[in-house]
Amino acid sequence: MADPITADDVKGFLAELGYAIPDALLTPILCLVNKIIPCLEGAGYDDCTSKLILMYAAALMATSSGARRIKSQGAPSGASRSFDYGEDGTVWLRDSLAQLDTSGCTGELPISVGNSVGLFMVVGDC
Repeated sequence: MADPITADDVKGFLAELGYAIPDALLTPILCLVNKIIPCLEGAGYDDCTSKLILMYAAALMATSSGARRIKSQGAPSGASRSFDYGEDGTVWLRDSLAQLDTSGCTGELPISVGNSVGLFMVVGDC
């Protein structure tokens, strides 16, 4: 049985990717992500795969919900910090999640990273 992931799990992973997210946002994200555990178990994923799916899903939700990534830092006291809000670094994460979650357990989570396909049609008389 997969254990729920914690804020510490996700914060450590996000920190390695250079992202920071406030607890006030991370807590409800984890609430949603951990709700897919029964689906993961029903799909027959082992504990390791389940944990990766949960971690990747939480990280993707966090990065697409306004987590900011430190782009550069300065210091000895011309203190400077810049942030990047782009999605370039998380497209690989979305692709990895899609390869891991072949049963679609994360399909209902609000993850929006990378290019999506859309259709735009105009119909009318000329």
